[in-house]
Amino acid sequence: MAPDNTDMIWLMANIHITSVIPPFEEEQLYPRATRFLRRADAMGLLDEPIQELSADVVRRVARILSKRGLASDLAARLTAAPSRDEFVRYLDAALQALDESPVPKAELAKLNSSLGHELLIEMLDISAASLQRYQSGDRDAPDAIAERAHFLTSVIAALEGTYNDFGVRRWFERPRSVFGGRTARQLLSRRWSPRDERARSVLAAAESLQHLGAT
Repeated sequence: MAPDNTDMIWLMANIHITSVIPPFEEEQLYPRATRFLRRADAMGLLDEPIQELSADVVRRVARILSKRGLASDLAARLTAAPSRDEFVRYLDAALQALDESPVPKAELAKLNSSLGHELLIEMLDISAASLQRYQSGDRDAPDAIAERAHFLTSVIAALEGTYNDFGVRRWFERPRSVFGGRTARQLLSRRWSPRDERARSVLAAAESLQHLGAT
């Protein structure tokens, strides 16, 4: 359930939500909508601050995604006055589309801003020159690099529900018992894949904070 909107302040890179407009305070919509915004932001798809969780905001972000070919058919249905169930169906479909659709150029630029140059190139296991070429679009990122970048955006999207940018960077650097005393940075280095057990453990730890709070 959403917190009382008079008390809620979220701070993220592009998201500073201070009010929740019906029906998004409902238990079926609030977690879906906030995850949707965090995911789109972490992927570098939002280019303006968001201060309100409302039907207008969701429709606006849906149009942005539609222009990139993401959940376009469902986005068209949000142009009128969708019901709560229609919003639920759209958010579920859009989240799945975001999870399955890397956008390397946008994601790499956003990751570089969020994590910093040094941390990002280490976790992607690439050179600084390669990052610059992929980020600028001068060269297409190989599939393995695109997959790693996309995975990192999913981790950051989970963390941004709890931490600001500085806290997100520190989270990757802090040794944790769940990682056997190692750091997420150490686990996500040297030829890793999002399908590896160590990568899945990092994502699971980040996502657990959405339910348990930061520890």
